[in-house]
Formats: sequence, structure tokens, C-alpha cells
Amino acid sequence: MASETIEEPIMDQESGLSFEELRARLPQEITDDIINILVESPQALVDFAEIQTQTDVDEFNMKYGVNLALPSGA
Repeated sequence: MASETIEEPIMDQESGLSFEELRARLPQEITDDIINILVESPQALVDFAEIQTQTDVDEFNMKYGVNLALPSGA
């Protein structure tokens, strides 16, 4: 019997979310580098989910070395 290779998306073992799932769920303003961090770090995903203010965004940026910005009108 010939076996077929099925390519599985890269998944984070903790959250179970793949890059592709997060990319599809988050707005395009969230860059791929931020999505990679969210996939790789369950704590980053929690921190991201808890963002409510510009101060939260600033703290996230400093902690993870990224440049996340609140959408205009937020």
C-alpha cells in the first residue's frame, strides 16, 4: 500500500491554533511577525487578548519587541 503524505499546518501545542487560523481570524493590520509570536507563545496570546488601551499596546510592544498599533477609531 502506498502511503500519502498529508501536510499538517504548523500548530502551537498549547493553544492549538495554527498560523493560518490566526491569520484568517485577525485583521490584516496585525502583521505576520506578531502572529508568529502569538502562535509560538501562549503567554503572548493571552497578553494580546487582554489588550484594551494604548498603554496595553505599548507594554505588549516593549515585552515582545514588535510594533503593534491600535486601529484608528479604537
